[in-house]
Amino acid sequence: MSRAQTRGAYLRQPWALYGGGQGYRHLRQRHHDTRSSQCKVTLIGTMMVKSSKRRDAQMVRILAELGILLEGGLPTVHELAARFNTRRETIYRDLRTLQDAGYPITGERGLLSRPRLFDRAKQARPGIRLNAPEIDAMLWAAGQVGAQHPFQAEVSAATTKLRGMLAAQPDAESPVSDSVVLWQQRGDKDYSVHQATIKTIVEAILRRRRCQISYRSPAAPAPKSFEYDPYRLLSVSDGLYCLGRTSTHTEITMLAVERLISIRVTGATFRVAPTFEPERYEQEAFGVIWDEPIDVAVRFRQDQAPYVAERIWHPSQSVEPQPDGSLILRFRAGGRFEIVRWILGWGDAAEVLAPSELRDQVGTILSSAAARYGGLIPATKAG
Repeated sequence: MSRAQTRGAYLRQPWALYGGGQGYRHLRQRHHDTRSSQCKVTLIGTMMVKSSKRRDAQMVRILAELGILLEGGLPTVHELAARFNTRRETIYRDLRTLQDAGYPITGERGLLSRPRLFDRAKQARPGIRLNAPEIDAMLWAAGQVGAQHPFQAEVSAATTKLRGMLAAQPDAESPVSDSVVLWQQRGDKDYSVHQATIKTIVEAILRRRRCQISYRSPAAPAPKSFEYDPYRLLSVSDGLYCLGRTSTHTEITMLAVERLISIRVTGATFRVAPTFEPERYEQEAFGVIWDEPIDVAVRFRQDQAPYVAERIWHPSQSVEPQPDGSLILRFRAGGRFEIVRWILGWGDAAEVLAPSELRDQVGTILSSAAARYGGLIPATKAG
């Protein structure tokens, strides 16, 4: 295979972002630079001064770059910058971080614009080292993956390996073993048959590639085909959705993954709209639907107040205990449909105090529901 073919093969793999499966391995093995036997700085130590989010993003990117070089990839800095959607200056800093960690990064004619890993055959792959609490945390997360998860088979295989790692620990007892915790899922969507679709969406998001999709909403008589720019996957209440824009709408369009009939990544690229703010979405939306936030106040009856108070329903919520034992929950969120459905789930234990439009809507729905039951509902005594 020629040099150009080798470079292109690696950059065409969307999973190269994760270092070809090696990306998340910790860089704990120290490599001595032949020019300085004192160089024992690891990547993790070098990056400790950065904020957590920024550090994590940089570590994933650097591990992926190292994985490409270890596997014999021959990318240019320009290609790496395009691959990871960042600036060339950032890639140069990453390469210097690898050099500081002891990896002999060189380039053609002494330039790092075409980085190479000198004497690649002698470079060991960074190994995974997890302590017992970290293994327990991974097993706990894996236990919450139901049979309908799109990567259930892979999670099951990884769980077996984790249990083997745990068994090798001095204290092999785990607080998340099957004999301790019973995992139970209800009302989950079945994503086990959508793995290929999800991988295609991830590829399109990472590469900023437009997709041609066929989609069928529950109310539509037939599927519709259109172009779609996927921005981000959203997981809410065991549902998986894609946020993005169509070529005919300026606002964000949300698609349920399981309703995609087909999806194909095209050669056309796109730019994420500057108005797209995922952090704002996370803070404002009550669930899946994102619309103008409203100030909500709901009073909960005394017997249900403890159950309301022990959960976080929205990041903006405040809880106000009342003298009679009832409780008022306040929050500011968008998604009126989901807010109404949640309130109705509390039956007659919840009373909407504000806004008045929401109170009227819930009251109308409850009146309609009561009418369906007719004489089965006993009359309430006055006074």
